[in-house]
Amino acid sequence: MKALDLTKGSVLKTLIIYSIPLIATNVAQLLFHATDVWVLGMMADDGAVAAVGACGSLISLFISVFTGLATGINILIARRVGAKDVDGARRATGTGLLIGFTSGVILMIVALIGAKEFLILMNCQPDVLDMATTYMKVYFMGMPIIMLYNFVAAILRSVGDSMRPMIYMFVAGILNVALNVFFIGALDMTVEGVALATVISNVISLTLALVTLFKNKEYCRVEIKNLRIRRYELWETVRIGVPACLGAICFYAANIVVTSAVNALSKDAMTANAISGQFDGIIYSVGMSVALGCMAMVGQSYGAGDFTRVRRSVLTGICSATVISLLLGAIFVLLAEPMLGIMTESDSVIRLAKSKMTLLCLTYFLTSIMECFSFSLRALHRSTSVTSVCFICGFLVRAGWIWLAVPYNPTLAMIFVSYPVSAFSAILFYIGIYIYTLKGLKSLKRADA
Repeated sequence: MKALDLTKGSVLKTLIIYSIPLIATNVAQLLFHATDVWVLGMMADDGAVAAVGACGSLISLFISVFTGLATGINILIARRVGAKDVDGARRATGTGLLIGFTSGVILMIVALIGAKEFLILMNCQPDVLDMATTYMKVYFMGMPIIMLYNFVAAILRSVGDSMRPMIYMFVAGILNVALNVFFIGALDMTVEGVALATVISNVISLTLALVTLFKNKEYCRVEIKNLRIRRYELWETVRIGVPACLGAICFYAANIVVTSAVNALSKDAMTANAISGQFDGIIYSVGMSVALGCMAMVGQSYGAGDFTRVRRSVLTGICSATVISLLLGAIFVLLAEPMLGIMTESDSVIRLAKSKMTLLCLTYFLTSIMECFSFSLRALHRSTSVTSVCFICGFLVRAGWIWLAVPYNPTLAMIFVSYPVSAFSAILFYIGIYIYTLKGLKSLKRADA
């Protein structure tokens, strides 16, 4: 299975071929997680579902502290692939593996020590607090495995291989579903069974991915001499990745504020948020997948010095993400009630979940555009600027909406209006940064000529 050269061929065709496995991977991950929630709802109760939903934003916040470094490794290797620097790519690969494992260990320790306190700060309902705490602790016991896999997948994608991470995720996802049914149905476990199934399935996906890296004979080949944290590769990863981490933290910190507002409404609102997120999150994942495809193409094209292809990649990604997001959004709104009915029988929960889905599904195209800009700009050495926008729009605008507007109409739909508002404001900033960046690329091209 050969990696795709992202610096050659039709931009649209290459983006589609590269992004389809990413879309399949991210959507399938959501569907497998939705199966977790469905199995809990069918074999346990709504309390278990609410407990898992209460942890979502907190888990994302913790993971975002270090996943930006995976983005840094991805961009660093992609640039070196574009520049045909085999030795440099291999050095970055070795450094990336160690960073991934170390970050997972740190996250595990932090979560095991403070899981319950963090959930209390998020206004987690008292009757599900113990279950949510159990889920968090079991889940984070496997964080070194989960984080290392994220870094390995980022390395494979940086060289144009988005297919194998998809295959490994599908294998792990199917195992995860089977283990959910076994742990919950046969062993009478609840949230701890779901978390344990996730950890075990990630062991399988990581094993398959590591075998691929060790067998690789090209850019991302793992060599013993490179299995150490090199100063220059670490610095480059930090320089690119830390702003990405900070940007993600801004958004997820705002999501913590959002989740806290949801948790404060009612148990039904918590459950509605958990089950609707399994569906409206699919649209976000599709847009994010196209944005990641843009980032890889822009990174390799930048490394190759092909700035015309850089511009075409960004424009193609934005147009593609917009069309797909709008199409999926319309379909999901039409099918909202039957889809939600699969996961709960409560009319009140379905009504709340549908109100949230209708709002987000029809406006997530704005988020897709925002992510295409943000990831592409990171690949163009604008990580610091992206982080500034993330803080202003991702945190201040979104959290400000919750604190200032929601108290006048405390409903689930009103809470999530903060998403399109923050995305639209971010796009306006990114357009200005992107135009400025393009001028710099033109000057660089003239200087090279």
